[in-house]
Amino acid sequence: MLRTVTEGWAPRSSLNRPIGPDRNFALVRGSIQQVSNIARDHDAKVNDVLLTGVAGGLRELLRGRGERVDGVVLRALVPVSLHRTQLGEPQGNLLGQMVVPLPIGVSDPGRRLRMIAAETAIRKGRARPRRGSALRSKRLQRAMLTLLARQRLANVYVANVPGPRVPRYLAGAPLLEVLPVVPLIGNLTLGVGAFSYDGQFNITAVGDSACFPDIDVFTQGVRDALQSLAAYVDGEHDNAGSNRSVAGGAGPGSTGRELP
Repeated sequence: MLRTVTEGWAPRSSLNRPIGPDRNFALVRGSIQQVSNIARDHDAKVNDVLLTGVAGGLRELLRGRGERVDGVVLRALVPVSLHRTQLGEPQGNLLGQMVVPLPIGVSDPGRRLRMIAAETAIRKGRARPRRGSALRSKRLQRAMLTLLARQRLANVYVANVPGPRVPRYLAGAPLLEVLPVVPLIGNLTLGVGAFSYDGQFNITAVGDSACFPDIDVFTQGVRDALQSLAAYVDGEHDNAGSNRSVAGGAGPGSTGRELP
């Protein structure tokens, strides 16, 4: 936490506001294979590709709101697994967190991905405490919740959960898709979740309804950034004739339509 604070505060923007009880929801459907291809081609991870898409969405969102994006670096709060770093701990939901810079001022998605991948590689190597391990006192927990309403450490919450690679069934009926829904807390008015399942890579955006009437602008920016990266990879591998889309679908709450 001390290291995060010494790196400076998250820039002020319309992303950090008091949150209310209602939510807007939007969806970007994608392919885990193509996202993995993008990551491999840029010597990055799937999570880096997700963060690059989120940065593209935030760039278009803030531009649409008339806010400055040139030179702006937002900060994403990202949960990370501690299974490999906390030896001797019982296995289960061992989660820490890191804050990742999102250079929304960089217009080129490929360059943005390389910058984000370099940052996450450094930050994943740092020791991180388990979330909540330092807040065992209920009084401290209540104080922290009060502080979160005015926090300046992050602008957005982004979580990526790897799911089953093969179909799952319930009473013989196949599970068609899984859509993650992340919570909003403090003054973070936007949360983004990604879940991979049976070849899919579904990204959901959950926004405070009062602050995000334009949530479709964000998801379209995510979609455009991922498609730009996919087109670059296809060109690199001489697959320009392919019509498959890395992020073509649009779910409830989005005005886009699913591409071929």
